[in-house]
Amino acid sequence: MHRGNDVNAHAREDTQRTLLAQEAAHWMVLQHAGELDESHLRALKLWRDRSPEHERAWQAAQELRLLLAQVPQDVGLKTLSAAGRARRQAVRGVLTATLATPLAWWMWHTIGREWTAEYRTAVGERRTETLADGSRIWLNTGSAVNVRFTATERALELVAGEVLVETAHSDLPLPPLEVVVNAGRVRALGTRFLVRELREARWRVAVLRHAVRIRPARSDASQAVELHAGMQTDFDAHRAGGTRPADDNAAAWRDGVLVARDMRLVDLTAEIGRYRRGFLGCAPEVANLRISGVFQLDDTDRTLRALAESLSLAIRERTRYWVTLTAKSQGT
Repeated sequence: MHRGNDVNAHAREDTQRTLLAQEAAHWMVLQHAGELDESHLRALKLWRDRSPEHERAWQAAQELRLLLAQVPQDVGLKTLSAAGRARRQAVRGVLTATLATPLAWWMWHTIGREWTAEYRTAVGERRTETLADGSRIWLNTGSAVNVRFTATERALELVAGEVLVETAHSDLPLPPLEVVVNAGRVRALGTRFLVRELREARWRVAVLRHAVRIRPARSDASQAVELHAGMQTDFDAHRAGGTRPADDNAAAWRDGVLVARDMRLVDLTAEIGRYRRGFLGCAPEVANLRISGVFQLDDTDRTLRALAESLSLAIRERTRYWVTLTAKSQGT
């Protein structure tokens, strides 16, 4: 009888762990898609604070994402078997529990495509590549690109993140170079340009030289938009928005800096947050502070300390992966 009670207790614990892992996976998907607004973040904090088990489930889910982001392409799943036993069990627990749901399948499908891309960068990493046709690409933080060069196609599939493209001149009759995203195609017209992933399946294109032609996936050729040097626009699968002047420093990340001109603190922390793991935000009472300056991206901790000192802010660290800038309390 006693053993039966033990079995039932273990079964209940396993069920609870599975449910918590599935909930953690749900939050991780929202985080990965950039859909955690302030109300979501408050709800996530309440969920994590509900019990130590909730917090452990969240940390295990983050462990999975961090592990996948750090594994080199040529190592693959072998790293899982080489990981420490405790770490491996945590990752396997989240993976096993979450893959049983359609939501988690979407998560795995999305992260997996990034993980297996031909060229990719981890969070905080940047890299440059010269392609077979002589064109050059620069990948920003957390980006993934596949290259498809054939006799009839020159395509860069941007799976995630941001890429700066500089096309090479050629006397050969090559197909036009295109950046392909889930919302459409951006065709280079002898050019230098940026394509960046935004939220909700939207993308931003900024042209630094010459021009590009943007064709949303669910539109016909007559709805293609031509964008010229010094301009930018956002687009989704249905249409491109209005054009506006591009930021002169949009590609400054290539040199490891972020240039802010009268930027709100909430927007600045969102940009810096792209280059570090976890959540970086600011409290509502300081969100609208206006900032101008040049910020280093290779050491975001140092950048945050300098920012906090110059604005008389406090840095609140719930964990190393959850950092918030707030107003200083009186007497501190």
